[in-house]
Amino acid sequence: MKLKNILIPFAGVLLLTACEKDHRNDNLTDPRVYIVNNGVQNAIYYDVEETIDFDIYAYSSGYFGQPSEVKVVPDPDAVEALNAANGSSYTLLGEEYYQIVKDTGSITAEGRRATLTVRLDCKGIMALPYMNDYVLPLRLTATGTEVNEKLNTILINPRMQETEVLAENAGVVEIDLSATDANTLEFTAYTEFNNKWDSEMEYEHGDAVLAAYNAEHGTQYIPLPESAYTFTAADLKAGSNKAVSTIDIDKSNLTADRYYTLAVRLKGNSKFKIGEKNTVLYHISLLPIYDSRSKWNLVSCSSYQNGGDPARMIDDDLSTRWESRYNNTGEGDINPNEASTVWDMGKTYYWCGMTLVRRSDSYVTDLRAGYIELSDDGKNWTKAQDFDFGDKTNTSTTGTYAVEQWTVSGRYVRLAVNASNRNKLYSVSEFVPVLAEKTK
Repeated sequence: MKLKNILIPFAGVLLLTACEKDHRNDNLTDPRVYIVNNGVQNAIYYDVEETIDFDIYAYSSGYFGQPSEVKVVPDPDAVEALNAANGSSYTLLGEEYYQIVKDTGSITAEGRRATLTVRLDCKGIMALPYMNDYVLPLRLTATGTEVNEKLNTILINPRMQETEVLAENAGVVEIDLSATDANTLEFTAYTEFNNKWDSEMEYEHGDAVLAAYNAEHGTQYIPLPESAYTFTAADLKAGSNKAVSTIDIDKSNLTADRYYTLAVRLKGNSKFKIGEKNTVLYHISLLPIYDSRSKWNLVSCSSYQNGGDPARMIDDDLSTRWESRYNNTGEGDINPNEASTVWDMGKTYYWCGMTLVRRSDSYVTDLRAGYIELSDDGKNWTKAQDFDFGDKTNTSTTGTYAVEQWTVSGRYVRLAVNASNRNKLYSVSEFVPVLAEKTK
């Protein structure tokens, strides 16, 4: 059975807020009672709830108020009418799955609204096949006032919403501890539903969590020593959809020449499921991380085409690119075995990794492989990074390469490209190093 998203066209369906406005101009000569939230109405409940109460609002229209007694009664024929009118396939909800806890109410000349209540058995409904395809049809009757026959029926459709707890900012979060004197991080567990319950959280953190992540993702993150932090767990409280745990970092147990990573994972909750977004990796640096390209000075470039000079690969514009020289309209070597560009960065930096962006057209695979070198004097070089996008099957435009242990530093940086998937034609759209300033 498949629920079709077609609702019966009850005339003049009104929102609940309609009961707040002045209805005295409705049916000026003949008062009528009707259900405000008539038609097919979703009764949303959570998968952890035993029962929920659903309210039905009866209202008396007309210029002059008229006292009446109203009542709702089951109306099974309304399901058949609904399906026939809309081609839907709703099923009548069995009487064992609900209780009309308030089936009658009084409407006075001054107070024109009455609230009637149905209690739904959530656990029982969840056990039904195609649990979202059931409706409870109820019809309004009255004594003392006529009933508006077009607005006298409500079909309550119970619909279950799953609950789960997620980790805010799941994934890798860059933390620069040099930017502030504060050494406290936050791990936030949250729900996307209106949380009405207290529940206990269970967390995992440290070496074992990070080792599992590294094994699954092929990464080489260096763990934050367990002696260098204190994790204070928080539970979820009724009325709040967030639990904020704190992580206090002791920087005296750390050195400045690397990234450290603390992995924290939501392991369990006493009431709710844990969602797939459950792990945060705090990628921690004690030194400021820079993109210093705006301060670079070009020293040399061994090959470039006119209109494709090396400045274009550090201009933050993905529509421009450096291209190696391939004809007479350029500078340096034509179709070289290797093309390199050297910049003076102005200061000495640790090499922490980079992002390389290739051209985004049909020649994206021009850039295949090469390496990065650093130098203190622009003459003596130390290799900091290799890169390889692979053969033509890899058409991704971006490659990110990280270094967790910062063993290479320098003031000058050289980008060398020595492999292409199209003869000896090379190009780079953006070259974005990750650098940490080396203190003396």
